[in-house]
Amino acid sequence: MEDLIYLAPLQGFTDFIYREIYADVFGSIDAFFIPYISLKNKELLPKYKIEIRPENNLQNRVVPQVLAGNSDELLFLAEIIKDLGFSEINLNLGCPYPMVTNRKKGSGLLPFPEEIKKLLVPFFEKSNLKLSVKMRTGLNNPDEIENVLPVLNEFPVSEIILHPRIAKQLYKGEILSEKFFYFTQNSTHKKVYNGDIHSVETFEKTKLQFPEIDTWMLGRGILMNPFLPSEINGKTIPASEKKKMLETFHLRIFEEYSEKMDNPGNVLNKMKQFWIYFSLVFSENEKVFKKIKKAASVQVYKSEVAQIFKRI
Repeated sequence: MEDLIYLAPLQGFTDFIYREIYADVFGSIDAFFIPYISLKNKELLPKYKIEIRPENNLQNRVVPQVLAGNSDELLFLAEIIKDLGFSEINLNLGCPYPMVTNRKKGSGLLPFPEEIKKLLVPFFEKSNLKLSVKMRTGLNNPDEIENVLPVLNEFPVSEIILHPRIAKQLYKGEILSEKFFYFTQNSTHKKVYNGDIHSVETFEKTKLQFPEIDTWMLGRGILMNPFLPSEINGKTIPASEKKKMLETFHLRIFEEYSEKMDNPGNVLNKMKQFWIYFSLVFSENEKVFKKIKKAASVQVYKSEVAQIFKRI
């Protein structure tokens, strides 16, 4: 039986355009998680509304992620999501950035298990949506998970996706494997691993550590190598087909951003951001990204891209 692969919700990268085109070109994803939506002044901003429109989420399983600091916010967001036809949401208890954590949201809630309980009691009383959780081991202290898991065990959470780092680490430093092991032994819910699966080798190493895990959330690993989910599940794609798929993927991404964005400068900036990770598909990736980064216009950008694809 194949392992299940989820696409992580990465703000600025895995937007609805990326998700749609990735699904069409590469497939091999079992669930797409929408980067978090949240309220500002009790309203949902247009940039979030576009991400959760039904027509922008036609893949087999799409899960909106929400960032909420209290039960009113959570229920308000859940109602919007339900009205759009979704059947499940994911609660963000993992965002590590201070602008979020300082407002006691994301991983900023982890030191306060009683506040998490106050979030979840009204939700499960009033909503019939499935709710999963994406979390870290703690905000400042990796032992915080030991007080959070008993709270989560009280509720019918559909699954818990754990990134075994504390928030202060951001996405760097040592993976806290011993805390993921603690999680496997002390959570009563379905468990999903997230964090630093960047290659088949890192996947296999982690799978050996946690053989009971059969579901994996990949983020930067997919941005760096769109073929990674297929490779993990043992699928071989000929080199000529890979090149064609990469060219198609890039072209469709470029065309969609060109159509949706209001001026060429914004398109160029968006594509430069895209290439931060996409350049890692290529040999001499530093040179590749340097050429993209130096492109001063869309025309120069298109010329550089053509040359890059000629060389693979």
